[in-house]
Amino acid sequence: MMDQQETRRSLAAREHYSFDDLCRITAILRGEGGCPWDREQTHGSIRRCMIEEAYEVVEAIDNQDPVLLREELGDVLFQVVFHAQIERETGRFDVGDVIDGISRKMIRRHPHVFGNGSAVDGADALSQWEAIKTEEKQRRTLSSRLRAIPPMLPALLRAQKVNEKLGTSRGETAPLSALLAGQAAAFTENPTAETMGTLLFTVAKIAAATGLDAEESLAKQTEKAISEAEKREIPEKN
Repeated sequence: MMDQQETRRSLAAREHYSFDDLCRITAILRGEGGCPWDREQTHGSIRRCMIEEAYEVVEAIDNQDPVLLREELGDVLFQVVFHAQIERETGRFDVGDVIDGISRKMIRRHPHVFGNGSAVDGADALSQWEAIKTEEKQRRTLSSRLRAIPPMLPALLRAQKVNEKLGTSRGETAPLSALLAGQAAAFTENPTAETMGTLLFTVAKIAAATGLDAEESLAKQTEKAISEAEKREIPEKN
């Protein structure tokens, strides 16, 4: 049986690594004689890392960069394994339980694939998913479903999700646009945090009604503004 040093040397010499290897590496980093920084971390101390890594995955997707995407997905996977390792040390659960749980969830929420259900299109499949999720979580009231939307989401994204749960429909687009114009005028006369919030919430409501992604639309417009500013810049003289 290999001692710890031999195990580490063996891992370091691999030409290709598996998921099990990643779990072993993480356990070693957190274990006796591992990395002092890794050993000090808690769920709370690295919570921001998960958020940052997820955003970097999105950036790689937006840039259509498969090389970067592979790297960033690895960083997210490491965060999952790291959090699971922390729990393994407490005896509450391990990464195997995480995998078992998500596998069961995917089968349970796809009865049209793994059971006797049926789905005519993607919208129908999504509707079934939401219905099963609502029953599982026992979110039988509208308020409970609204409260389940994570408050840590970007405010514009959360507002759109709230409006989607409220059932904002495409038929409301025209009156909402008129409402937005009135709110914009009210904001001009009285520019406060409240009138700004009202204005932005209506924008999110319009996004929900049209099926457009408010967060993504704003991100693209912001990037466009930066690019236009770069074009207007006069190069500095040496």
